[in-house]
Amino acid sequence: MRVYNAKYDAAYNTEDNSLVANLLKYPEIAKKVIELYPRYTTTYLLEKLGFGAGEKVLGDNSFEWKAMGRYRQAQYVADTVDNSGGAKAAGTELNLNVKDGDGTHTCMINPNDIIRFADGTQAKVNTVGANVSDTHKVANITFINASTTTDFTAGDVIGVVGNAFGEGSDGSAVGEGYSYPETRKNWVTISRKKLVIDARDLTDVTWVEHNGHRLWFFTKEQQTEAQFMYDLEVMRWFGKASIADYTATTAGSNPNTIDTDNLPTIGDGILAQIDGANVFNYAADADITEAKITEFIGQLSLNAQSPTGNEYVVFTGTQGRIQFHRAMKDLLVASGAGGAAVLADKAGQDVALGSNFTTFYTLGNKLTLVHCPVFDDPNLATAPGSAGGATLAGTGSFQGANLSGMMVFLDMTTQGGVANIELVAKGAEGTNRNWVKKYVPGMINPYDGKSMLAASGNDKFECHWLTQSGIIVRNPLSCGIFKPVGVNI
Repeated sequence: MRVYNAKYDAAYNTEDNSLVANLLKYPEIAKKVIELYPRYTTTYLLEKLGFGAGEKVLGDNSFEWKAMGRYRQAQYVADTVDNSGGAKAAGTELNLNVKDGDGTHTCMINPNDIIRFADGTQAKVNTVGANVSDTHKVANITFINASTTTDFTAGDVIGVVGNAFGEGSDGSAVGEGYSYPETRKNWVTISRKKLVIDARDLTDVTWVEHNGHRLWFFTKEQQTEAQFMYDLEVMRWFGKASIADYTATTAGSNPNTIDTDNLPTIGDGILAQIDGANVFNYAADADITEAKITEFIGQLSLNAQSPTGNEYVVFTGTQGRIQFHRAMKDLLVASGAGGAAVLADKAGQDVALGSNFTTFYTLGNKLTLVHCPVFDDPNLATAPGSAGGATLAGTGSFQGANLSGMMVFLDMTTQGGVANIELVAKGAEGTNRNWVKKYVPGMINPYDGKSMLAASGNDKFECHWLTQSGIIVRNPLSCGIFKPVGVNI
């Protein structure tokens, strides 16, 4: 694809080579034009790979999806515990106060379950009572082996390792319990941009040549579109939901606003959806090593659909690229070794050294590094080379607390034809508001100069962009963030 600027020529003002007209007739051209904007890595990947979610956007501009977590809620020892008698011998019967992880007291421990404590002790559950003061349930248990723990402490984890019944057991004694998939929710955001083109701008056009097509559009239009796409890229990373406390009673006459704050509907971006799941704070660049990356991938794979075969894309700024390069280099060549031998071998010759590390395989998973220039934006946070950065030391810290050093691990795996991360757009019955572009002609109508109709008497025309879209991260627990200490998300 070739892109270049030129002066407008009326001879080319035809529908056949108008970029706008061809985008409408041949949507596949839009996929190629997106390559004009390499800085917008998230938009590029999700559009290029065709990651468009099938979730339906509801009337309140929300969309929901199901995510299946563990089949059992975590169970814990409650605040009030029967600790009489010290360590428990095998066969000891005890009343144990149990609570679940989310505080709803829908205890998933059933009679005849075999439970396990942190010290390795196992016990059989005899009976489980009703809720007690909305704080816990009382489970009567019998120890299978002797405990080494004198006292049970509130917050101790109780694991269920199966269940056991005697011969001729009664079916009515079989416990019940079912884990429903968790319902997650996000909202689409309406973003807009406007451009006014008057007679001064009519002579400057941008040509796009690709696959035998030579198409044009106005240079000012191209530049404004680039700005709008950058706005969308930043929003898709850093957006935070404006309607966490939204209810029907607080909604005003406009369903897109909240009475209390008069805020439009805003959805969570990628960072807001995965923040708090797996976040590693590092104090110096040297903390990022191959061992740490492997350990982190192992942690993420615990929550993925499968422990292997996952595809992780790591979005990072310039500082993060340097750290990743250093970690991969240290993996291949021990510090202080190898370089002298190469130079001695190449005496009297021109020597070319170095490697570009972009892909790393570990624990049966694939990791690909992608530069995300948004994290280098000095208008968002300190960028490489700006004030406050540390002195370059070759192997020391590149700079201080900075978004440029943030590394966002996104699980881009596709399961059953459904990607973990996709774009969601408002639309139905052939209408797609993922990307809407319209012209409002005045006395100037660049695509139909002979038309006697105009939307206004102004000596100009307007170009409007609109998108009503959002990001869906189906399983945020399989994603994570490396970030410098002091960087806030």
